[in-house]
Amino acid sequence: MTKLRLMVVVLVALAITGGGYAFAYLSSSTVVDVTSAGDEIATCEPAPVGDQPDWNSILTSEPGGTEILRPNAFGDETGITYQYPDSGEHWEKVDEDTSDGDSTYVLSNNTNWQEDLYNIVNHSTGTGTINSVRVYMVCKVTDTPGQTSAYIHLMTGGVEYNGNAELLTTSYATYSYQWNINPNTSVAWTWDEIDALQVGVGLRKDGGTGKDTLCTQVYAEVNYGGGMALCGDVPTGDLFDVTPDAGFTGDLGVKVYLTNTGDLIKAYQYLNMKLYLDGSVEAGETPNYQLLTLNNGVATFSLEDYAPGTYTLSVTGGSYCLVSTDPSEWESGYSVTPELYCQVIQMGE
Repeated sequence: MTKLRLMVVVLVALAITGGGYAFAYLSSSTVVDVTSAGDEIATCEPAPVGDQPDWNSILTSEPGGTEILRPNAFGDETGITYQYPDSGEHWEKVDEDTSDGDSTYVLSNNTNWQEDLYNIVNHSTGTGTINSVRVYMVCKVTDTPGQTSAYIHLMTGGVEYNGNAELLTTSYATYSYQWNINPNTSVAWTWDEIDALQVGVGLRKDGGTGKDTLCTQVYAEVNYGGGMALCGDVPTGDLFDVTPDAGFTGDLGVKVYLTNTGDLIKAYQYLNMKLYLDGSVEAGETPNYQLLTLNNGVATFSLEDYAPGTYTLSVTGGSYCLVSTDPSEWESGYSVTPELYCQVIQMGE
């Protein structure tokens, strides 16, 4: 209770000396009643708890999942000699949802490695952190194997990478290779990189005459989520309802202060909140919000020539990045919930 009493004292002092009204906003579930001294020029009440941003959502693990992405166009390489049927494009021979065996395939009977790359469909269901990209191929040789004759082929950032060369069998079998991070950037994959990804295969004949290598299916599997997101969008919602007193006709200034920066920087690398106040001068500008960050600590709005009523101050967007996805690595005393207070003052005071 010591902290709450101290904050009330500070806020009451602001109301007395600054000619305004201030209200503490401590978390999404805790508020403190503050009564201003004398006549009020406005009230600033916390928004209903259910309408406030849910900052605990930052600590919630993302749902895990996988998304399959299949070829939908030719890529930067079409180097494999043959396809069956001969008409159409190479990517059409390996794009089926279920392997169709010898009905469609690409084939190499060359002693040198030959490569195909295929563009794939953009992701549609995957969200959040990308854990890995695994590329699959379904291949075989036409006679008893004697050497490796197929590998997974991939291009990202304009650079080509290969999986392990595989020793195949005379029956179609599935082979795969996984990249946990983007080999081009050496950090976690992004969804833009996934959408620009090209996947394919490298093939060569397996030794002697008649030992052709066939590939009938290629696709990528993206594994995502399943853990706390390192970076993301801030939760949105209402913070305060500002109501000018009906008997006051002057212009008002509304200031929102961030009071627990020291605790927040133990959890966040950065935190940027886009604040919007209905009916404010700033709401009619571009951009129509004020940015409240760990660096600036305050956002200011002006209410001029306003009609009687209540004006809601909200978080409409923003972004954050945590120190780590493991809270045990955060400094003791961290918080992910911004503590704010709102001060309404007469302009010119």
